[in-house]
Amino acid sequence: MNDAEELQALLLNSRNADGGWPSRRGRSWTEPTALALLALQGTHLSDKSRNITAAWLASLQSADGGWPPCSAVPTSTWVTSLALLALAQESEYSQGCSRGAFWLSGHVYPELNALQGFLLHRLGISPSQAPGSSSWFPGTAGWVIPTAFSILALSCWSVRSPNPSFQHVIQRAQTYLLSRRCSDGGWNHGGAPQRSETAPSYAETTGLALLALANSSSSIPGATLRLAEGLLQKPDSTEGLCWLLMGLAAHGFRKEEPQWTIRPKTTQDVALHLITLQALRGRNPFLRPVV
Repeated sequence: MNDAEELQALLLNSRNADGGWPSRRGRSWTEPTALALLALQGTHLSDKSRNITAAWLASLQSADGGWPPCSAVPTSTWVTSLALLALAQESEYSQGCSRGAFWLSGHVYPELNALQGFLLHRLGISPSQAPGSSSWFPGTAGWVIPTAFSILALSCWSVRSPNPSFQHVIQRAQTYLLSRRCSDGGWNHGGAPQRSETAPSYAETTGLALLALANSSSSIPGATLRLAEGLLQKPDSTEGLCWLLMGLAAHGFRKEEPQWTIRPKTTQDVALHLITLQALRGRNPFLRPVV
């Protein structure tokens, strides 16, 4: 077997009977299931084999248009981005994607009014619900990772269903990401206290932010790309390695497949590894539909 075949077999062997995936074992969750489905869409797996997963994921959509983390949680959260990305590429199960996209765009924080902006600027305060940011849980602080996933999901759905309002939301979110770069050029989690001059960037957030900025009209500073290349030399997790490889590839840095010395620990790790192999060969489902 080659790596892709081994990873595909590993994913399929860990799928639950309901069609979803756990992170490690037990109940099916939205995040690992959506990532696994994205990974399998770039393989030669038959539509029939994917249908059970797409059906489970589609059935989990809430009445408000978003997706909860699992069936036991009643609230739609950031995982809506991943569900939208995965189902946008399954035509038979994409009927709810439009509602999902509107839920997602409605949870990207809007611009402050002039008075709010003036007062916060004078006080030197960075709002936790910063314009353009998305949160892990509705109504809480905005962060880099959920914001980046919102950009990727809305961009992907816009390929299938263009909507000018989504483009404005995407641009606002990309502006937020650019404003949250650390002094070393990369990204950490993105809240104001974690963005001090001495705060280091993280591999996974830097790679993911680069991926979400792939279609931005703003150029990425050379220092940011050099930092990402440096982080790539000492990855400490499968997640960090994968996002860095995909982020750099999206900006024209064609990396050879690395020696995968870090053992994947979760369904998310296995799925991201498989997606990254596909991305390095020119097929990245986070940037364009593959089905």
